[in-house]
Amino acid sequence: MSDPSSTPKSCLTCPSYLQPGEESVRKFKKSVGAPMCGRYGHVLGKPGLPPARESALAKHFATNCPSHGEPLPPLPIEQRLQVVMPDLDTRDTSDRTAVEQDNCVSCAMCKNFVRDDIVADELGWTAGLCAAKGMLILAHRETYEARECEYRWWGPIRPSTGGLHLLPEYEDAFQATVNPVAAYFKKKREGLVEPHEYPTDREVTEEESRDGIRAWRKIVDPEGSGSEAYLPVYRIDFFSPEEQAKIPRSGDEESPDLYVDHFGGTYMATVAWTELDETPILWGEPGNGKTEFFRYLAWLMCLPFERISITGQTDIDDLAGTTKFTPERGTYFQYGRLPRAWSKPCVVVVDEPSVGPPDVWQFIRPLTDNSKQMVLDMNEGERIKRHSDCFFGMASNPTWDAKNVGTFQIGDADVNRLYHQWVDLPPESLEREIIRNRVAKDGWEMDDERLTMLMSIAEEIRAKTKDDVLPITWGIRPQIKVARALRWFPTLTAYRRAVADYLEPEAQEVLLDSVRAHIESN
Repeated sequence: MSDPSSTPKSCLTCPSYLQPGEESVRKFKKSVGAPMCGRYGHVLGKPGLPPARESALAKHFATNCPSHGEPLPPLPIEQRLQVVMPDLDTRDTSDRTAVEQDNCVSCAMCKNFVRDDIVADELGWTAGLCAAKGMLILAHRETYEARECEYRWWGPIRPSTGGLHLLPEYEDAFQATVNPVAAYFKKKREGLVEPHEYPTDREVTEEESRDGIRAWRKIVDPEGSGSEAYLPVYRIDFFSPEEQAKIPRSGDEESPDLYVDHFGGTYMATVAWTELDETPILWGEPGNGKTEFFRYLAWLMCLPFERISITGQTDIDDLAGTTKFTPERGTYFQYGRLPRAWSKPCVVVVDEPSVGPPDVWQFIRPLTDNSKQMVLDMNEGERIKRHSDCFFGMASNPTWDAKNVGTFQIGDADVNRLYHQWVDLPPESLEREIIRNRVAKDGWEMDDERLTMLMSIAEEIRAKTKDDVLPITWGIRPQIKVARALRWFPTLTAYRRAVADYLEPEAQEVLLDSVRAHIESN
């Protein structure tokens, strides 16, 4: 393993470092106007970047590079040209016809593409840009990149880079640090204002105070529209001791204080709940933090958090309630988990509603329409109106993915009632820090070489799951599971414990072969 006290690595001292101009053109047939990594295709700067920031950027990429100092390969191994956060809205292909995808045979014909002259004027790089992937697209690769792109969409190209956000390392605020995301986490921990101490961003009225609200938190649109909405923050002593125990706190096992909203969900949910009275539903592969996002919102708001997980065996009586009889009380109706949450201040998330029996979805459906009323047919049609401070959401795996066994497609009428948000994996730099911070809670620190190996294996596994070579998904959850196990087990065993020993033999060997290849290379 590397010596932490040694001189920090830098791309500037690596044989794969290419200056903009002829060196880059020889390798990539095009210069983007900035230094490049000739091995992996990383963009190592921006036109006009001051030397101090260029040096910091070179240290950032070199610190996590498994091949630093190795000879320049004849051809680039990869082309990792990502410079901005992907626009996740462009990744929803549900409204695209087969014709719109088939007709898009070049990036230059795609609605997600920004021309190189626009990118040069607005960001500085002399290359086109894919908003769906956040990647620079070299002109000679426009047809190649479009060929297998799942996000291609024939139509008028994107007229601007507006609404796209640079990755942290390319932001103007990036200074001489080897890891800007780690610096963000450090700043977040050191400058954390606990939600119950958050100063209000607007006046709290007497009526709002009587309802338990002590402050309002301003949430600004991360896409740069200038719009803003306000999230209520409640007094903890407003709730009973039993309810206070359900309020997420900093330092809890789930670490809501360390959650990073990389997809702009806080603004979306704030608008949906406080302005539009809509029901947000998060879609995404398992293990990407959908449920934890709602826990994070409960932490921000100082509200009790109610998670209701649906399975194929969920009993409607447990969810809605049932009639009971005791000699002391006689016949009475005992409310289920959802009515109890529906009638009080809280954040309540229904997890995986699309895997439950049909009667469960039939019961949930009226909660998402304009009336926001819960109808208890089992209690003589009793109607329970949602408490004004009950914030309701859902989280679900995509029903169109065959890996999500047991899910069912919801009807068009139900789709129209919900407010949708796709949750993708965070950028690699953020995923690294999520893993670092989680294992730190176990009392140990993962070194850079081991973390880089973990990320490289994940990249290969994810490619095989995408191609259906492996019948699983590989989100943040299995990454953390492996990372925590690496403290106690050899690498191969850690992957076996995480998922490999569940797979049928052929798939198991495919996964473990990927792991073995990276173990041997290290």
